[in-house]
Amino acid sequence: MLSTEVKRRLDSVEQLLPQLQQLLTTMQHQDLQIKTKSTERDLVTKADVASDQIIVDFLQKEFPEDSILAEESGNHTVNSNSDFTWCIDPIDGTVNYAHGIPLYSVSFGIIQNQAPVGGLVFLPQLNDIYRAQLGGGATKNGKPIHVSNHNNLKSSMIVTGFPYQRMEMIDQLTETIRIILKSARGIRRTGSAALDLCWVAEGRFDGHYEWHLSPWDTCGALAILHEAGGTATNQDGKPYQLGDTLMIASNGHIHEELSQTLLSVKYDNSR
Repeated sequence: MLSTEVKRRLDSVEQLLPQLQQLLTTMQHQDLQIKTKSTERDLVTKADVASDQIIVDFLQKEFPEDSILAEESGNHTVNSNSDFTWCIDPIDGTVNYAHGIPLYSVSFGIIQNQAPVGGLVFLPQLNDIYRAQLGGGATKNGKPIHVSNHNNLKSSMIVTGFPYQRMEMIDQLTETIRIILKSARGIRRTGSAALDLCWVAEGRFDGHYEWHLSPWDTCGALAILHEAGGTATNQDGKPYQLGDTLMIASNGHIHEELSQTLLSVKYDNSR
């Protein structure tokens, strides 16, 4: 049964969290051997690699039949007969982590038939665990969570993030910030998309938008958002699929207004 299998997997990886917490909080105060990937803003540290390796080794031992997609090391296992694929981000918010900022997360997503069916997002320095499975609701530290009831943009708090290749779309980014500043109660940026979506799921934020997110950024948190009553769509107004160009996520109540506001923005990136 799907729910039983997803729960079994989430229960198992939850046992790994204390080890990851100790690793990441200890290594943050060491030489992180920071390297860059696609741009100067796209960082990887030895903590990312170490966390990735611990998670992958654990999953390969506990669930050898499953496929794995992990950010720092790509496809470790691809099993064509597998029902489940793990989508892992060993540190979502690496720039924050490298600068000693506590807003980062470890994200586990479980995919079946290309859709998230389970998720667990762990915030090591805040000691918070967000979790959900398809049809089972969403929790924070074992207690049910739900999206906010705000029903208009002017009373809503919106959170966003910036892609690493931001200079190519700088006008688009600044114009959307401008219109959200005019239309909403406030706008924030935490630096971790998984954290952002979890905070929408528990009602701290009312909406989130961001371009060019990778599957490991969103998979686990999307499952949590959906089970908490939230909505996520793409640049075409269709249900968000992992890897889509734009994610617009919300509590559902403000979704149409938020989407129309964002998609109405005119910009010129030719400069």
